[in-house]
Amino acid sequence: MLSAPSLFIASAIVTWPLIVEKNAFDAFYEFSRAYDTWGGDEVALLTLNLAVALGLSDYLKSRKLRRLREYRALERNRAKVNARHDPLTGLINRRAFYEVMDQIFSDPEGPDATRYVALIDLDRFKPVNDQHGHAAGDAALCASAERMREEAGAGGAVARLGGDEFVLVFGPAMDAASVERTARRILRSVAKPIPFEGRQLSVGASLGLVQWDAARGLTEMMRRADHALFQAKSNGRGQFAWYDADADRQTRDRAEIAADLKEAVAHQEIVPYFQPIVKIGNTELVGFEVLARWHHPTRGDVPPTIFIEIAEDSGLIGELGMSILRKACVQALDWPEILGMSFNVSPIQFVEQELVSQIKQVLDETGFDPRRLTIEITESSVIDDFSAAAQKIEALKALGIKIALDDFGTGYSSLACLRSLPFDRLKIDRSFVTDVSEQEQSQKIVNGILSLASGLNLEVTAEGIESIEDLTYLQKQSCSLGQGFFFEKPVPAEQISWLLETEWSDRVICTPPLKVAG
Repeated sequence: MLSAPSLFIASAIVTWPLIVEKNAFDAFYEFSRAYDTWGGDEVALLTLNLAVALGLSDYLKSRKLRRLREYRALERNRAKVNARHDPLTGLINRRAFYEVMDQIFSDPEGPDATRYVALIDLDRFKPVNDQHGHAAGDAALCASAERMREEAGAGGAVARLGGDEFVLVFGPAMDAASVERTARRILRSVAKPIPFEGRQLSVGASLGLVQWDAARGLTEMMRRADHALFQAKSNGRGQFAWYDADADRQTRDRAEIAADLKEAVAHQEIVPYFQPIVKIGNTELVGFEVLARWHHPTRGDVPPTIFIEIAEDSGLIGELGMSILRKACVQALDWPEILGMSFNVSPIQFVEQELVSQIKQVLDETGFDPRRLTIEITESSVIDDFSAAAQKIEALKALGIKIALDDFGTGYSSLACLRSLPFDRLKIDRSFVTDVSEQEQSQKIVNGILSLASGLNLEVTAEGIESIEDLTYLQKQSCSLGQGFFFEKPVPAEQISWLLETEWSDRVICTPPLKVAG
């Protein structure tokens, strides 16, 4: 037990900071001078009161400090929890998911274990937000998260990466078959209606599945899971898809081509080639069709079927098309004026509002006679809105340009196109022309098209003529024009002058077919 002196010293140590902080000495001195007539009992009472007050103040301040320490500890714990968990759904977040994966594969036994991961994205989530508000969207997220957690199975963990994207790490005992069964259960569970304020919210899910390979790194494996998810959505949503290395390779290759294509268009590296169009009856040359060609510095010749589609998807088709047309018009100025030129306009390009003005600008800049130009469009360019298509076609025809319906016979409403739109020419698709002399069904289709065109006073071009037999058959049917490898493959502009001066000097192409120039 402490002695009186020790107790006094201890209390002095405790109270000294408070006395100094409150300037208690100065106050006591001033007080004592004002009341120097007080007796000993008054002074003792005052001292006792001061001691009690100081002790109570010390107790209250200690209590406040203790509460503050407890609050700070609670906040630190809450911050730790929030740093690892999504505040809305309660699932672990992206950061915690990465930590889980590091922990799994840093375990000496972990890297040898086969683990599977599913990247999950909600379907139809945006309409729920847009139609019912963010509160409904939050309810859908929470309900979906809980259903995923229930289906995850033993050892599984679900994380919310952000927005409506989740990731599920399957338990170590799950094989591929078990993973697929769980994926199907998740799809069914998430697709069930979600009650919200007397309404039923409807969402769904798509899953991308991947077998985790820690050696490839977290970034690469998540990219693979994302690719698998993209495949699931491309297949119609509400499905799961495994990562496909071949499909991934094609996607990455396509992305690389798209990046190179952007540079090629900017530097005008894609050039026009020209394929002859002749009169079927006497094989007299009447013009050329313009075809885009791209020679890649490392890939070699990239087929138009690949880069034209990529140009359409990436929004480059308009710029590419006008670049090719401008070059072709400049190069065709050296041809005999009797020779025309056909130019294909893609469906994406045709619907652009500036198409007519852009073509007119090219013709004005180059000085190419619009009466020598034929614009070829496909049925898919006009089928959605005949009225708008008719206005655009009339505007092009007003410039003197002729219009051809390309790939005739392959669509669903070709006759409706002819009835509604003022075409000048039909092009029979090559699928009906090549080997027509041997295909009875193709003969019936070609004869029907020729009869229809004759009744409508339309010229007909048969593309895809590759043999003397096909040419002979079409001559007997009085087809107007033709083109194909039988006459010539597409050639670059610098070879046109040589061909016109030699083999086509009299503008007549003779059979047997010419050798391919160059």
